[in-house]
Amino acid sequence: MVDSEDLEENQLVTGKHDDYGTAGIPVPSDESSASPLPSLPTHKETATMNDLIESLGFGTFQWLYLTLFGIIYMSDAAEIALSSVILTTLLCEWDLTTIEEGFIPFMVLLGYAAGSIVGGKMSDQYGRRTMLWIMLPIFVISSFLSAFAPEYWSFVFFRTIVGIAMGSNTAAVSTFALEIVPIKDRAFAMCFINIWFIVGAAYIYVSGYLFMNEYGWRVIVLIAAIPVLFACIGAFFIIESPRFLYISGNFDKMKQALEYMFRLNGKKELLPEDSVVEHREEEEGRGSLREVLEGDLFRVTILLIQVYSINAFVEYGASLLLPDMFVYDYCVTSSLFSDDSSCSLSDTEYFYLLIVSSVSVPACIVAYFTSDSYGRIKSMFGSGFIALVAMILILICINMYVLLGEAAILVFFSLLQNCAIWTFIPESYPTYVRNAAVGLVSGVGKVGAAFGCLITEVMAAYSIRMCLTLYICLTIYQLVCIYLLRRDTAGVRLADTRITSRECTPVSTPPGRQIFKPCFKLFGRASHSPPRDADSTPTAGSS
Repeated sequence: MVDSEDLEENQLVTGKHDDYGTAGIPVPSDESSASPLPSLPTHKETATMNDLIESLGFGTFQWLYLTLFGIIYMSDAAEIALSSVILTTLLCEWDLTTIEEGFIPFMVLLGYAAGSIVGGKMSDQYGRRTMLWIMLPIFVISSFLSAFAPEYWSFVFFRTIVGIAMGSNTAAVSTFALEIVPIKDRAFAMCFINIWFIVGAAYIYVSGYLFMNEYGWRVIVLIAAIPVLFACIGAFFIIESPRFLYISGNFDKMKQALEYMFRLNGKKELLPEDSVVEHREEEEGRGSLREVLEGDLFRVTILLIQVYSINAFVEYGASLLLPDMFVYDYCVTSSLFSDDSSCSLSDTEYFYLLIVSSVSVPACIVAYFTSDSYGRIKSMFGSGFIALVAMILILICINMYVLLGEAAILVFFSLLQNCAIWTFIPESYPTYVRNAAVGLVSGVGKVGAAFGCLITEVMAAYSIRMCLTLYICLTIYQLVCIYLLRRDTAGVRLADTRITSRECTPVSTPPGRQIFKPCFKLFGRASHSPPRDADSTPTAGSS
């Protein structure tokens, strides 16, 4: 039997159970029939955090904050894409070996992994905004210093610090973005900031094409640091996530943040007095990786780590492999080894990189519609399967024109899968460990990306087909992991606290969108509970 006092301790409201979460056990509903999401609560009424975010709607506040988060994503993309543009020049200038060349992006991504894991944990403990305030200035400084690195190892050191800052920022941003938008707009929010990621990559490719030969790689590094400078300035004018303030027990600041959000969205009525009940105490275990790796969350965490690691391995590895396949005519040669290496990217390589960027934008748009219409898991599985077919066709290679189309399909659906994954991950965890979980999955995934870059650089010099075969085998295994996830998060309200029993109520969605079962469980099948009398007591085993 569940103690009602324990349930109230984790609720924003009195007399009602808070909304359901990822690992919650369904509890019978007080109401005999389902009702749509409530509007803004009236005087003396109470509402859950999810009710308030739904009542807030999508307006000026979300547009401003998502644009800022998008610029941060753009900065990350610019720094990552930088490797593709300047590595060839560094290879000649510093007389690097193939392993030393691959070690630069490897250390950037390894730093990214460390920053994601540590930054995710700290963000759950000290706040999303606090993490951005600390890491964005470090990002700016280390990025500018790397442009003036006198030799190889100092450059690697500064790029590693850049990677650490990027990882911390990305974990905080992806979580923050999801926590301030209504249910129906979560997929849109993640796809929107991913489009900025693509813009960041294109920004570096165009800059490299225009300025690389005339001004050198140091100017390109400085150009890459410009977006993060603007992001750093903008971050000092944002508020803290109200969901974080709630689980940290900071009621006064939470209400101030909500009032600011409502005012910025043009809501004429501010929150009425007593519309939110103060949380009793700070949620324990905030940011604990142990919470993420035990109990109901363990299985989904392990599966998501494998799914995202393989996606990152293939996506980053292919981003290095595919441009060179066109330069060396993959359909003729079996390797990328050449004694006549150029010290800068050719026009063909820049052309390919821009083609990839242009293909990526519609991929994000399609990801938004497929994730909402068919669910996150089906979107991940379907895009992964089509990418698998594209890799098999590339392995066969009919001619270079067909290869260009197959490469575009591979890039398109790899990015589509990435968007669906990044929508699914933060939705799968409650607020008090959400950023720690996102950081852990992202961090381990970036280790996969780091090894993808390093292995591709070394292996492709001897056998392209061996690289592609490795990608194919990993993708098949990834599809199995996606299938084992089983429970989708589309249409499911975000959980905030450690609650094992929650009320299940349907979520209203716009016409044309599929309505998913709102009771999300990691194990077994989701079920709706029959109505119960108001005086009946819920039990942990109710179904």
